[in-house]
Amino acid sequence: MISHVIWDLGETLTTPPNGKIDKKPLTAYPEIQLRAHVPEVLETIRQMGIKQSILSNTATSDSAIVRELLNRLHILDKFEYVYATQSELEPDIPEKPDRIVYDHVLEKLAIEADEAVMIGNTWDTDIVGANRIGMHAIWLQNPAVSVRKDFDEKVSMPPWILPVWDMESVPKAVELMMECSQSGDRE
Repeated sequence: MISHVIWDLGETLTTPPNGKIDKKPLTAYPEIQLRAHVPEVLETIRQMGIKQSILSNTATSDSAIVRELLNRLHILDKFEYVYATQSELEPDIPEKPDRIVYDHVLEKLAIEADEAVMIGNTWDTDIVGANRIGMHAIWLQNPAVSVRKDFDEKVSMPPWILPVWDMESVPKAVELMMECSQSGDRE
């Protein structure tokens, strides 16, 4: 049964910093804002009884910096756990889609992969990474933020992957995944 949503941060919940990568701490970029409808969607998911966390590949910002940014954006209280990889400029540091970062978050949340849904804008990291470990995923396919480089990557189903075109569609997609998950539990 799905009990957690794990969100990507940049281009999913927030706009990117100028230059697209955090060469300074994310809190040093006043232009970073929430994408449209994010507060309402986070609240709707909270009201569904689902816990929420962040798993974000970042360049220089650690988890504490991401929490500061979320606090500035008035949404920190929506998240049970926040993890930033600080990996985008360091090729030797694990990042999504590496299993180790997903396993780290699942361990901190004390849940199994099939109890979570990963929501992100990047097929190659957010969606494929989640799928490889058995986690459901929602791919935010808004053409302005969606990224896919590898068109040959194979995925398994289940776990379920649902595409959505806008943030407002995410709660319904989570509901559908919960229904699929529950019907699978009964079989």
